[in-house]
Amino acid sequence: RVADIDRARLLLEQRTSGEKRITDLSEQERTLAAEFERLEADLYLTDQFIRAKVEMLEGRINSRFRLARFRLFEQQVNGALQEVCETTYLGVPYSSGLNNAARTQVGLDIIRTLQEHYGLRVPLFCDNRESVTDLPQMDCQVISLFVSPEDPHLRVEFGGKEDGRS
Repeated sequence: RVADIDRARLLLEQRTSGEKRITDLSEQERTLAAEFERLEADLYLTDQFIRAKVEMLEGRINSRFRLARFRLFEQQVNGALQEVCETTYLGVPYSSGLNNAARTQVGLDIIRTLQEHYGLRVPLFCDNRESVTDLPQMDCQVISLFVSPEDPHLRVEFGGKEDGRS
């Protein structure tokens, strides 16, 4: 009988100890859940801050260009932002979809903006000029290179004057 009583007392102590442990763990779970919610809220605010910063950054950069627009970040399916750097013109990506004239105009816009930013003026060679009917206004010397089937030899024009060199 004494052994049965000792065993019962031991089982009672184990049960009491187990219930106390369950109570402690339940309290810890509530504390951790509250901390998790606070961290989720902080993460959401951080994400909103990053998105606002990205929009401001893209807006500030794009405000410097007349034709070119830059998309610096792309939203993924899971909502995350991925860094990209894609030049667009009227929403069409430079790398695919733009014709030669639009590519030339966008390139000249980028060159003009960089020249203004750095205070440099350098001569600009514009090849395949026959594909562009309207060049953006440039504040530097523009040397246009045309393909002309009527000219079997190199022809150079200076301000409308012609110098026929062979």
